[in-house]
Amino acid sequence: MTAVPRQNAWARAAGPGAGPPDFAVVRPFSLGGVMELLERAEALEQAQASLTRARAGRGGVLLLSGEAGIGKTSVVAALATQAVGLTGLRLLRGGCEDLGSARPLGPLHEMARGLAHGEAAGALLALLAGNAPAGEVGAALVELLDDAHDPSLLVFEDLHWADEATLDLIKHLGRRIAQLPALLLLSYRSDEVHAEHPLGRLLGDLPASCCTRLALAPLSVGAVATLCTAAGRPASTAPALHAATAGNPFFVTEVLASGVVDLDPGAPAAVPSGVRDAVLTRIRRLAPELREVLSTLCVVPGGASLALAQALLPDAAPAVDDCIARGLLVARGELLAFRHELARLAVADLLAPMQRRSRHAAVLQALRGRVSGEATLARLAHHASAAGDAAAVLEFAPAAAAQAAAVGAHRQAALLLAMALRVADAAPLALRAQLHESWSYEAGLALRIDAEVVQARHRALALWRQLGRIDKIGLNLRWLSRLHWYQGDAAEAERYAAEAVEVLQAHPPGAELAWAYATRAQLHMLRDRVEPARLWGERAMSLARRLGEREVLCHALNSVGTATLFAGHAEGAALLERSLALARESGFHEQAARAYSNIAEHAVVSKDFARAEVWLAEGIAFNRRFDLDAWRPYLVGWQAQLRLEQGRYEEALAIAAEVLAMSRLTTIMKLPALTVRAWTLLRCGAPEARGVLDEALAIARPTREGHRILPLLQAQAESRWLAGDEAGAAAALQTLGELPEQQSSPWAAGALATWLRRCGRSAALPARPAEPWALELAGRPDLAAEAWARLGLPFEAGVARLQQALAGDAPEAALADAQRLLAPLGAAPALARLQVLARRHGLALQRRRGPYARSRQHPNGLTGREQQVLALLAEGRANADIAGRLGLSLRTVEHHVSAVLAKLGTEGRAEAIAKAWREGLVPGAAQR
Repeated sequence: MTAVPRQNAWARAAGPGAGPPDFAVVRPFSLGGVMELLERAEALEQAQASLTRARAGRGGVLLLSGEAGIGKTSVVAALATQAVGLTGLRLLRGGCEDLGSARPLGPLHEMARGLAHGEAAGALLALLAGNAPAGEVGAALVELLDDAHDPSLLVFEDLHWADEATLDLIKHLGRRIAQLPALLLLSYRSDEVHAEHPLGRLLGDLPASCCTRLALAPLSVGAVATLCTAAGRPASTAPALHAATAGNPFFVTEVLASGVVDLDPGAPAAVPSGVRDAVLTRIRRLAPELREVLSTLCVVPGGASLALAQALLPDAAPAVDDCIARGLLVARGELLAFRHELARLAVADLLAPMQRRSRHAAVLQALRGRVSGEATLARLAHHASAAGDAAAVLEFAPAAAAQAAAVGAHRQAALLLAMALRVADAAPLALRAQLHESWSYEAGLALRIDAEVVQARHRALALWRQLGRIDKIGLNLRWLSRLHWYQGDAAEAERYAAEAVEVLQAHPPGAELAWAYATRAQLHMLRDRVEPARLWGERAMSLARRLGEREVLCHALNSVGTATLFAGHAEGAALLERSLALARESGFHEQAARAYSNIAEHAVVSKDFARAEVWLAEGIAFNRRFDLDAWRPYLVGWQAQLRLEQGRYEEALAIAAEVLAMSRLTTIMKLPALTVRAWTLLRCGAPEARGVLDEALAIARPTREGHRILPLLQAQAESRWLAGDEAGAAAALQTLGELPEQQSSPWAAGALATWLRRCGRSAALPARPAEPWALELAGRPDLAAEAWARLGLPFEAGVARLQQALAGDAPEAALADAQRLLAPLGAAPALARLQVLARRHGLALQRRRGPYARSRQHPNGLTGREQQVLALLAEGRANADIAGRLGLSLRTVEHHVSAVLAKLGTEGRAEAIAKAWREGLVPGAAQR
């Protein structure tokens, strides 16, 4: 164990620098030579193996988890100590703080102090100093790690407290780490991270193939007995101590250090009351001057610098040294901290409310004026709020929020703005209005678009009206339009967009008017109103060019191009691609994501599948590269639609499930995947299909956008028609007539007219229906079937053959071809209609078995693809290997594995494999 240096604490603070951090864990009492890390050898071996791979150029992520006090910091310290001793290895270590609204990229700022000089390091430091977005910082860090001569160990501690920008940075690194000579070590409290926790979502996004998970377990009774003996306590007390502490190492050592004998084994395991009492008993036995040190420093999460501690306790150097010697505090370089966060919180619990406020006020006063280092805006805001200093909160919290937003930490920005709003009742009107406006924006980005976000915009709007700020009135009206559109409320979106234009047109034109024009163009485009979309788009582009507003120009080009292209006019493609090029060269990532979405969607809708594959892949890669996770669900949903159209139903369902499992989806982002799920289940005859369809229609109808509603009505009509209910099918389609706009797309208009004709209803012939629909409308379903087959849509081709048989045109050949097309899909309702038609014509067709027929034959209901996955699992193959062999994405394989485990009724892979061999569920099992 490294000894604590006996130099006076404040002399160290005033000295030339502390040098490398002391990573040794200081014990609160002597263990008599017992090894400090009990039962952690296996974890350290796995960590060292990951480090060895990283040194060889095969980077990875090490996820170190466990409850508070389980020993994560000790394992990190041991590994870091070993890393310091390795030649040619760079160690960068930083931690997150329990500030509620932490400093954006706080751990990286801490790491930056250990960077060597050089061009790449200088670029990274400049971006950090300039509050650059997390994506730019991440790209610079990747370049630094890639160009370095030596491998790196990057340690991010306590990520359960991480700010959003830090999580975005880690996501950026994690997606690229496999190609870097670096190990990313992430520690966090597993009991605080649930599926909806920001870190929980990040962990699900990290590539499984390069992640090693180390979940630290509690100590055994034997290990507790070893500690008891080292502390001079009988080993016979170990079972009771183990029961009371649940084997938590920190709790065990605190109880042993306190001398407490009687513990309640029935106390809650998470934070045993006996342990809390032990910590407090130990504190109460200290001399007053030591308690004063601890009471002062306990309000500083993560620890205080020696300089700050000296400012707070100028005459307490001997007492500070005594606290370090007793193991109550630890000194790591220039940082003075409690041995464990639980101990700090226990001491803080002793403070009376007014005493706690005064301690925070003292820290705030000491930090004021120092805007670098530990005196960050976020820390100043934290202490101002805890001190009840409203003026200081309004001074620091909005500035800290702006800093957080600049680097992409929108969740932290929203929390800081909420902190300011709680004390803003007496603030000037303009400040209150700006706080509501900014909070609505940041919360909408980071949390969810709900009624509270909308209400904040209304409050901001009312205050700006009082102040007569026309530009702000127009801006907030435009945002209310946008928010209502995201929620699927088309009527309100239209109303607020029109009001924004009306207000802004009465004053000299500016950027806000250009944006209002662009918003109206977008809303018309979404409602298939081609000419109004062009009119408003041209107005927006003209004003944007005059004002030099490139992003408005980019947005309007997109809307006009999309409206033109979907109406069947090829020149729209050039406008859309100009919008994309402008967005990419200008760094307008959101506008680029919108362009990719519209181009890819059109390729799928127009059945240009080769083009769709290219644009979907490029768009999804772009969103991943720039961490545009809010846009990715939409494109992935259209990828699922592509698989549905191609007749790859299992993949379509798996991809849709991936999207629907994501949290915080807006209506618009959720609909493509939900539509695919409903339509695919209907085509397969799944019993839950109707419920999913009803859910999707309930979401789609309020949008009043035909391109979102028609596919669902077509799916409903198709399902009813296949069941022989032509009247019900027609009724479903005729509800689309409630929308005032006609379908301008040749594909949508052709589909609507054809399905009405199939149901025996008259339908006006569209001006330019797409080729397969035009052929059937012209009375040639046989040629339509051939056209569908050439395009690669087997289901549509099969249904056209059914229509051919219904018309009495070579029914035997038509039905045989329909069966050939539909049976491999497992399209049960369509095959049932086929059999009805065959009987009507006196034909006896041989039944074919598709993949879903195979699933009904399987004793556990596994589909054909799931049986393939199970067979490969039984061979001991990992998910990545299975994905490669079957040509699937890793996420799709993960969904298949989960489905296999659920259908087999097993908890894990090993149990599933054992059951498969035992019950003969895989080839060759009977011979084993």
